[in-house]
Amino acid sequence: MHEEPYTQAMLDLALKKSGGKKISEIRLEVGRFSAIVPASVEVFFRHLSAGTPAQGARLVFHSVPVTLTCTVCQKVLTLEIPPDAPVRPALGTALGRGCTCGEKKLKVSGGLGFDLIGLTVA
Repeated sequence: MHEEPYTQAMLDLALKKSGGKKISEIRLEVGRFSAIVPASVEVFFRHLSAGTPAQGARLVFHSVPVTLTCTVCQKVLTLEIPPDAPVRPALGTALGRGCTCGEKKLKVSGGLGFDLIGLTVA
């Protein structure tokens, strides 16, 4: 599973930012097109955080929608994809439809990341 190195990197960053203090909560942004599965991150986190100040911390995930930017007019389009629906078919449809300006020159500009956005420490 590809989430293990991402989870380790996130944990390392959280531990560094906490300054050695006990971490009770870690807030994360997960892009809908990132291929990161929050449930897998939680499993790896429980294992990787054992014996660290982050052990037992609650992970809070915030989903970031996929956005497309028109390379002609710079308009940003946000894809409204239900949480349980696959991203790729919706992305394909949006790319085929193009921008409201009539162009079909769109690039994925958001919803790709996996980012630590905050911590709660003791």
